[in-house]
Amino acid sequence: MKIEDLAGLVQKKKGSMGVRAAAAEIGISPTTLSRIEKGHVPDMGTLEKICLWLEEDMDKFTGIGGLQIAFKKNKAVSLDTAKSLAVLIELASKQFAQDIEAEGH
Repeated sequence: MKIEDLAGLVQKKKGSMGVRAAAAEIGISPTTLSRIEKGHVPDMGTLEKICLWLEEDMDKFTGIGGLQIAFKKNKAVSLDTAKSLAVLIELASKQFAQDIEAEGH
């Protein structure tokens, strides 16, 4: 599942419930809920609350390979950039582990 799927899941569960009522149930502000419904990416704390409300595992939305990445707001970095960074970090991590093994540490 992708972070882009979050808005649709929230809207589906919210159904005919008003924004204020749903936000109160989740534990976030109505403004934040409206932003998420429009496709904005929430911060980790907000994502955690929404996932609890949706009864979904947060890792479904933040996992890229073995890493957990989440960026606040869409303007931070694009999804492609986040994925590229994740690949770069994973490769660096593997290289670092190989270097440690080669040195016998």
